[in-house]
Parts: sequence; C-alpha cells; structure tokens
Amino acid sequence: MSERRGTIRDVARDTGLSVATISRVMNGAENVSRKTKEIVLEASQRLHYLPNPAARALTTKRSRTIAAIVPTLEHSIFARFLSAIEKELTRLDYSLVVAVSNSSEDELAAALKLLGMGAEGFILSGLAHAPNLLDLLQMRSVPYVLTSCWSNSSDQNMIGYDNADLAKKAIAYLYGLGHRDIGILHGPLCNNDRTQARLQGAFEFSGHKLQLNPVENELSVAGGLQAASSLLSRNQNVTAILCFSDVLALGATFHFQKEGILVPQDISLMGFDNLDWSTCTTPPLTTIDLPVVEMGRLASERLIRKLDHGDIIKSAKLDAKIVVRESTQMSTFYRADDEA
Repeated sequence: MSERRGTIRDVARDTGLSVATISRVMNGAENVSRKTKEIVLEASQRLHYLPNPAARALTTKRSRTIAAIVPTLEHSIFARFLSAIEKELTRLDYSLVVAVSNSSEDELAAALKLLGMGAEGFILSGLAHAPNLLDLLQMRSVPYVLTSCWSNSSDQNMIGYDNADLAKKAIAYLYGLGHRDIGILHGPLCNNDRTQARLQGAFEFSGHKLQLNPVENELSVAGGLQAASSLLSRNQNVTAILCFSDVLALGATFHFQKEGILVPQDISLMGFDNLDWSTCTTPPLTTIDLPVVEMGRLASERLIRKLDHGDIIKSAKLDAKIVVRESTQMSTFYRADDEA
C-alpha cells in the first residue's frame, strides 16, 4: 500500500509556517529566504507533498508551460534541440510540451490544442506558418519565437541561422576543392522553408563552369540511398555530393558501399547538421555544425524573460561552421587552367 500523500496543511503544521508561506515557496516566489525554502522543501519531500498543478494554475493564473512544435522527432538533431529547451526551462521552473507538425493546417490544430492546455509561449520551426496561426498568438498576447531560420527582411522574433548562406558556403567549400559537378540531395521542398532556403543559397553561388544537380527524396536514410542512386545513374560526372541533412548523407554512404564507390577517392561527400554519429562513419563526415543547443537555450531564455519580466524578445543570428573531416578532398579532375 502506498504512503498517504501529505497536504499543504500537513507541511504547515510540521514546519510551523503559514499555509501562505508554503504556497509562496512552492510557487517559486522570490520574496522568501533561502533557509525557509530549504525547510519547506525538506518537509514536503518527507511528507510526500506535491502541489496540484491545476490548483496552482488557478491560484497563480499561470501554467508555466512552453509549447514547442517541431517537424519530426525521428532525427537526433531535434532531440538535441528539445533537450536544450527542456534543460533551460527546468532551470527557470517551466515545463515543456511538444507537438509534431509537417503542415500549416496540422500546426494550427496543434497550437489550438496546446493553447487549450495552457501553453504560455511557443517555440516554432522556420519562417513559414499559416498567417492565422501567428495572428491567433498575437491576438491572445502569447509570445513566440521562430527557430532554425534567419532573414534580414523579416521583423519576426527569430533565433536561428541563415540557411541560404550556409548552403552557399558549403558549395563554395566544395568548389574550392576543385569540384565543378556537384550533386545536392535534399528532403521535400513542400512545407519546408529551411530546405527551400538552402537550395536557393546553393544556386546563388556563381562559380566558373559549375554544375549543380539537385535530387529530392524523403528525409530518411532510405531516401538518401535512393537519391544517391538516382543522381549517379543519370550523371556519372558528379565528383562531390552535398546533402542537406546528415541523415541523407548516411543513406548515400550505404549506396556507395553497396556499389563499391570509395569516399572521398571516387566522390566527396558533405552533410548538414553535425549529428553525433557523423564522426563514426567511414570515413568521418564533413558537415555543417548547426548550433541547435545554443538555439534551444536562447529561445527558451528570451521567451521566459518576456513572460516573467516583459522584456522584448531580441532576435539572434547564430554562427554555424563547416567541420572538415575525411569525407571530402581535392577533386582529381580539377585542373588549374580550368579557371583561365
């Protein structure tokens, strides 16, 4: 038989403090001494007392809950991102609820459900959202932050990186290694402004005699394998492949192994994300290290400062860097006189 859960009055009797003082401690009030907090928390643990979340919300008129809506939970980059958010929210005495959405309609439905659960702020992925979603949040004075994106032409609250510029730098890096026929493997363009921006940025690089060959497939290991197979079956001149996700690069690696294609001797391979296993592939993957942990921490911190202190949410453009490993090398077909 489980032990009886204590009540707030049990804690008050045990400590000799008032119910109001116990309530202030459990609600995270700042005008309570450290010694009093320690006494109350020790007694609460010993008496198995936990405040009722619903009752607490009624008393404080605050749920202290932040909602994050992400495109998928299938890839570890989102696990790292959400873990950083939850760590920061826990530090600030907030909770996290998560929903998954791949379309504007689903995202709006998810947001309505999360608002019904009492979400006080939202962390959203990308720039493109249904206008009625952002209008709804603004009408209800619910603050939000857009992540994984950056645009100089937008006045939205953004904490992220410039996807177009990063893809442009990736192509410039491969071009600098002498690659002039480059494949691009990417996930679905529909409903994903981050992928759209990366593709646009790749084509903005204007190198001499540069040929880019984009191939779209599902954002998965199987999708990367199929995309690499499709690309090389119709263009044998490709000397390097840029993947807009490390997941796609892993699929391409499996295709190369199956076909006896050596990386980087026969073809250079580059990813996007710097997932934790990218150092463990054979060879280790050259990729772009996206600052998702810092992004999650900053988005949470600035959202909470808005809720708790009324601070303006300051947008932040985060740096991302190319991590060079053994999967890329100078093209064996490159000749200096190509630039003449």
